[in-house]
Amino acid sequence: MRNKKWLVLLLSLVMLVSTACGNKTVTEDPAPTDTPTDIGQEPTAPQKVDGGIFIFAIASDPNVMNPLYAGDRVTMTINNAIFAPLYVIDEEGTEFFLAESITPSEDYLTYTLKLKSGLKWHDGEDLNADDVIFTLNSITDEKQKANSRGSFIIAGKPVEAKKIDDLTVEFILPEVSVPFMGSLGGIRPIPQHIFEGEEDLAKSTKNLEPIGSGPFKFKEMKSGEKVELVRFDEYFDGKPNLESVVFRVIADPNAANTALLNGELSARYITTADVDKFNTDENFNVVLYKEGMLNNMVFRLTNKGLQNKDVRKAIAYGINKDEIITGVYKSSEYAEKAYSVFVPSTQFHTSDVEKYEYNVEKAKELLKNAGVENLKLRLAYINSSKENEGFGLIMQQQLKAIGIELELLPMERGAFYDKLLDASNTDFDLAFNGYVMGVEPNGYKPLFRTGDFNNFMGYANEELDAAWEDGVVETDEAKRGEIYQTIQKQLMEDMVVYPIAYPNSIVAVNKKYGGIEEAKPVPIFMFRDLSKLYIME
Repeated sequence: MRNKKWLVLLLSLVMLVSTACGNKTVTEDPAPTDTPTDIGQEPTAPQKVDGGIFIFAIASDPNVMNPLYAGDRVTMTINNAIFAPLYVIDEEGTEFFLAESITPSEDYLTYTLKLKSGLKWHDGEDLNADDVIFTLNSITDEKQKANSRGSFIIAGKPVEAKKIDDLTVEFILPEVSVPFMGSLGGIRPIPQHIFEGEEDLAKSTKNLEPIGSGPFKFKEMKSGEKVELVRFDEYFDGKPNLESVVFRVIADPNAANTALLNGELSARYITTADVDKFNTDENFNVVLYKEGMLNNMVFRLTNKGLQNKDVRKAIAYGINKDEIITGVYKSSEYAEKAYSVFVPSTQFHTSDVEKYEYNVEKAKELLKNAGVENLKLRLAYINSSKENEGFGLIMQQQLKAIGIELELLPMERGAFYDKLLDASNTDFDLAFNGYVMGVEPNGYKPLFRTGDFNNFMGYANEELDAAWEDGVVETDEAKRGEIYQTIQKQLMEDMVVYPIAYPNSIVAVNKKYGGIEEAKPVPIFMFRDLSKLYIME
């Protein structure tokens, strides 16, 4: 199965939105070293130590440990530790990693990238301009089917890369592309000396023991058990504090919670149902931050019953978002009602769209006008997600009120994605999903462009296809904003994706770990730079 960049875990996830956040408990400064101690004195505050292990819980094995193909949360999280990006652009600005600078020409048709000196691959080989060029050429090679290929094909032509010297690459665009600089930063180079000559990069056995440039290097993988990484002493930003990072496979969320409480895990995402438990436990810090995610329900337009737009609209009017927020998330503190397919942190997001506020009578009228009675639909979702289960149970009751019988189909994670990503599959009519697309609105294009392999709804709108392309080349910010706001309004008018909520991420972290803010909590990866985490004793 090819990974697809937009999954829950999807696309150019390269420009992910991140927001700094604080812990609920702040470690006090150590006691002065010249203060004598005795039995009655307060113990000194924990001290930062070198070494130690950080253990994550993951729901399944990673798919392809190669950044050209990672599209699900598990694989992307692991790849984030192994492969460093060139740079990242988010709401806070530009943060450089492998790159030292990126400079556009006056006409924005040429971009000059300068790499930092002394960069190394995990096997000790130099990382240089040749690797960056090889990576870009692999992405634009249609035969390799890389996730982000569309971001580097402009006006039907690939972006060209030219080597200036070992640390400098010049990128030549066939036409102006406003999103290009952000897309380029998200590239995580792969080593030319490892992959050169491979006919199919996605299926290469080299991916089983990946060589990257990130803070941790691959040690071993035991299918169904764990992926273990060890620190890379020559990481460009300094030797990581932790000795190793382990991603332990625990599919059952209840078992993962128990493992966290027992000290077998260092951190994990928790749900609103677990917040009080961990907030009152002195052994944990609870971190809350915006995920930049849209939790949604998608319509499979290949199924005849949903090809009538009025039927899709009736379903939207038959859903009460307020009940969902209260029933699944407890309150708006943990999730905001969603109205657009763009998240609020995406540039040009607007809530000035048809909101489909709960209206049973209008839903019934639309179904009647469409000549639809006693409609039966199948709704698929991942069986380990309590959140999705909650959505399904609430919607099942709500839609019954407008005459729609909803059959819930909880599925094993792998099977769910196999079917979801196949637009021709008709095993279900509706599905719950979530995606993080970043601050650049062009990142959403593959989901809705006619014929794109990421457009698994089977949606087609040639006028919007043209609008997406106009948004790429429009340099006037006001006009560009109008384009993307029009796109959002049309997508809601066509109702192919029903926005449910913009959730916050909630992470429980064992209190013995420090460096949380420095590691920077972000969408998908949990932490952007694991090298900054450390143990306190």
